Amino acid sequence: MLQLHEGEQVIISFHRHWIVVANKLTLAALLLIPAAAALAILPTLKIEEWLNILILYAITIYIFIVLMIAFVLWMDYYLDVWIVTNMRVIDVEQKGMFQREVSEFMLSRIQDITVEVPSFLATLLHYGNLRIQTAGEKGFTAYDIPHVDKVKDIILAEVRKTNNHVRTF
Repeated sequence: MLQLHEGEQVIISFHRHWIVVANKLTLAALLLIPAAAALAILPTLKIEEWLNILILYAITIYIFIVLMIAFVLWMDYYLDVWIVTNMRVIDVEQKGMFQREVSEFMLSRIQDITVEVPSFLATLLHYGNLRIQTAGEKGFTAYDIPHVDKVKDIILAEVRKTNNHVRTF
């Protein structure tokens, strides 16, 4: 579980745009069509009972594998999250079923924020990529963020507050 520092407040948290996971899950759903067709055709075939059971078993295993793939895709979408607090930006990225990477950097280290809208669909649905450059550290990119311009504005407003607060000490 993520621990916040003393006096730290979450400003915004966000996931990838829903269309990204919908595209992937649509592909998984399309992979179920051959299994459904095989289940529909199987009763009309005149085959031996043991072969019928073997084919049903194979179809069941295939459906199970496709559903597991769909679950992993959804889990990756749901558990990837970016959190902006009044002190730092936290990137939680699920790398697989049992591996997670958490990166963070202080708002005071941010030097540049770039917004990229990569496609026509991204323009229509208002999502894009957010690239943040920090002082002396590697860059950070959040892909397929909904309302990326608003997120950029929120982060920049927090950076300004942080920088003004730091200068007053």
